[in-house]
Amino acid sequence: MKFSARILVLLALFAATFAFAQLTNTPFQHVIIVIQENRTPDNLFGSDLYNNPRRLPGAHLVSHGSCVNPDGSHTQIPLTAYQLDACFDPDHGHGIPTHANAWLDMFDNGNMDGACKIFVHVRDTVNCHPPQCTSDGNYQSCPEYTYVDNTPTFPTGHGIVDPYFNIAQNYGYANWMFQTNQGPSFPAHQFLFSGTSAPITYNDVGGFYQWFAAENLLVPDREPYGCLALQGKFIYQAAPDGSESKGYSPFAPYPDPGYPCYEHATLTDLLDNNKPQAIPWRYYGAGDPGGLWNAPNAISHICSPQTVNGKLQCTGSHWMNGDVTTSDPGQVLIDLGDNTSSHCNLKPISWVIPDGHWSDHPGKKDAINDVIDAGPSWVAAIINAVGGYDNDGHPLPTQCNYWANTVVLVTWDDWGGWYDDASPATSAGGPGIGYSNGTGGQYVHGFRVPLLAVSPYSKPAYISGPISNPQCPNYYCHDFGSILNFVEYVLGVGTIGDPNYPYADFLAPDVFPTCQRDKCPKPYSLADFFDFTTFHNFTKVTGRKYPTSYFIPPVTYFQNYPMDTDDDANDTSD
Repeated sequence: MKFSARILVLLALFAATFAFAQLTNTPFQHVIIVIQENRTPDNLFGSDLYNNPRRLPGAHLVSHGSCVNPDGSHTQIPLTAYQLDACFDPDHGHGIPTHANAWLDMFDNGNMDGACKIFVHVRDTVNCHPPQCTSDGNYQSCPEYTYVDNTPTFPTGHGIVDPYFNIAQNYGYANWMFQTNQGPSFPAHQFLFSGTSAPITYNDVGGFYQWFAAENLLVPDREPYGCLALQGKFIYQAAPDGSESKGYSPFAPYPDPGYPCYEHATLTDLLDNNKPQAIPWRYYGAGDPGGLWNAPNAISHICSPQTVNGKLQCTGSHWMNGDVTTSDPGQVLIDLGDNTSSHCNLKPISWVIPDGHWSDHPGKKDAINDVIDAGPSWVAAIINAVGGYDNDGHPLPTQCNYWANTVVLVTWDDWGGWYDDASPATSAGGPGIGYSNGTGGQYVHGFRVPLLAVSPYSKPAYISGPISNPQCPNYYCHDFGSILNFVEYVLGVGTIGDPNYPYADFLAPDVFPTCQRDKCPKPYSLADFFDFTTFHNFTKVTGRKYPTSYFIPPVTYFQNYPMDTDDDANDTSD
């Protein structure tokens, strides 16, 4: 399933005849990738350990985390409950020179005992009081060791993350889903869009395909990312030897080392070059076109940056015709039928990026009354709309009947600095596992993030993988590349086993040459979630705090909307 720009022509010549409305690999005609922000399973679903009975009895979750003390001893710190809209934000960079080493500290050579070393950003030092605990005999702040408090507190009688539990109980939940990269949001979104954060095409001259954008901009203060970044700006890249520097220098007009404008093929190139017709796609972005969560802005041939009226802008065709939207992510709900003028405009492949109010990203709480806990209700609104309903169970104004042919994959872009016990050194066979082509060992793979799989063919209440002691690679081991591989299979593009492009699907390989047949159910990623012999009617997602109407454009409920995704001026790790 891996490819390079050089073989796109060959793919076009040898691909089987395909019409995007007549798919053959699966019953699916639409894939929606919902990307939330900055959570681990232990953090987001940790309240399950205190339910009697547990809602997800097969989920791998822990109630304590290890902290290494200065003398080398260890303290077991209980994970404590804290609200979803936390007023603090643990750092989650990789290892910026002379700055922060959140990922490296927490990993600690596979010991997973350094989360207590992570710096925590607190924007409102007067009203924000992170939880404390005892470590090394001292009372200290340890907000990294928390789980989301799901105590029923609002009028409906539900906890804030009840929708996520409801989705997991009715559809599919992954025990062993790892972010592919070892760092924050900017590289994570690059991996979720193109399978890599390398600046150039695999095996291209210069060797920079072995480097990986590893961080966010330093002190962004609402500055643009990608090919819209200001001259002289840079993002540190992980070099093959594991160090970080500015690395690759792109082409004019901004040839500065580390400038975050890259040029390589993405999944959308396969869609655009499909024959006999291109496969439509849409990237529902949020906020500024130059936001760090807006992955297409960093790919030169998609952005096509040009100075217009004195301002650098993306002028590529996909931006001009609305395939990349930046004004309002709630447009996806209208395209799904939640509007009397809806034209049922869902594309075969959609990436859905949230606004900061409903991203699950902590630390964006400027004032006590800010509303930034709407993520579970937002995700519920999308899934309910696919089923033809709003969050209150009412039929949508327009019935698009998408349920029968749509799969929704919900994941979180990185671990966010929260504690998680699953070490990729043992669970994921790395880090250092890298890609199957031998590159990426310095930056692949990272920590666990949640993954939910929703469709009429999802196995009900299915938990992918054992509750402990995973043996990866295996069919139940997943990463961001698993999502891209699945899209290729569903839409009938790409080739299985093609080594020329390093899509990050090594944890769930296309082919298992040495495993037993019962461990190789299908030759594509995420296959274990689905049973195409059994169709299930839609089960509404319940437990919402906010109704669907709060997310429909024009949004009027949330203060300071849209919430800029770059608004943490002192936080380099959104």
